[in-house]
Amino acid sequence: MGTELLFVHSSDELYGADRVLGYILNSLTDSERRTARVWLPSDLEHGAFPLCERIEAQGVRVDHVPLPILRRANLTPAGLTDLARRSAAFRRHCARLSPATVYGTTSATLPALAALTGAPTRVLLHNQEVWKPKEAQILGRLARNVDRVIAISAATRDSMPQVLQDRTVVVANTTPDPFETPGFAGLAEVPSEPLRFLAAGRWTANKGFDVLIDAWNQAPSGQLTIVGGPPPSGGSLDIDQLVAHSPQRGSITLVREVDSILPLLAQSHVVVMPSTWDEPFGLVALEGMAAGRPVIASEVGGLAQFVNSNVGWLVPPSDPAALADALRAVRHDVVMTKGARAREEYLDKFSPQRFRSAWRGAVGLS
Repeated sequence: MGTELLFVHSSDELYGADRVLGYILNSLTDSERRTARVWLPSDLEHGAFPLCERIEAQGVRVDHVPLPILRRANLTPAGLTDLARRSAAFRRHCARLSPATVYGTTSATLPALAALTGAPTRVLLHNQEVWKPKEAQILGRLARNVDRVIAISAATRDSMPQVLQDRTVVVANTTPDPFETPGFAGLAEVPSEPLRFLAAGRWTANKGFDVLIDAWNQAPSGQLTIVGGPPPSGGSLDIDQLVAHSPQRGSITLVREVDSILPLLAQSHVVVMPSTWDEPFGLVALEGMAAGRPVIASEVGGLAQFVNSNVGWLVPPSDPAALADALRAVRHDVVMTKGARAREEYLDKFSPQRFRSAWRGAVGLS
């Protein structure tokens, strides 16, 4: 039985883009999963909770192969030479496998997709990034042979060159319904005091956890939990030091990477996403909304396209004072009202059923 869908992915962790791949695979039928395959880079560092184990549990074969993945380390003469070598090898591997469709799950896979120029296979890209203008010129050239782009938000679509936008369908992300997990607690079951805030993500500068801690120092509003860890490639914030030097450190809890944030979400009232960059979507915010929790989020990128005053609070990015004001505005009665609206918005626009239907339509699966 031949391979119909080959998914090319760039990491082996359980952050946003990794989880989205899992949701895509869930949208396949059993027979489609049996003829699908996922290729992961053979040189990557495995996360604390490897994605490959989740994929194999879904009944999809995973292979670790040398892949031409776009990383900062490649942007040297030696790195570009290695990228070219890997691109040629990738094309040979694909020729032997002969998949009907090759599906790049992030923009980092574009060198692999570009290597298939002229090959008799359909090429799809799941764009989960907002491209900066200079990046868009390079990435746009790499994507010239892409037949269809699935963008996770209007922000990601609009960052691409017009020629790619014309081939793009926006399919908003989803997240599983937490209330299908036995024992998950709704807001009414969480003690009203103290108010509990939850933030989660990689501990990098663009996630804004330093801004959040600065704001918390100005307006401690209960208990704050920050979940995550440093990226494998480095470049992380020293969250431990920021908390250690905080005058409010007694009300801040750090939790290292977890398999699921649901247990912590079940104990929280509000989700905070203080990103300082053009967030492509904001999966943690959606997880909060699915759980019926209101969201405090930066007014950036894809976040600003689904978080609003009905379901939470939007604040300017990199503005601790504005974020502190939003923290002060949180009251239990407001949390209950906005949380109920957040849950309704999730069910109406972002449920797994809606994602499955929209994604299958975008890629041409009946």
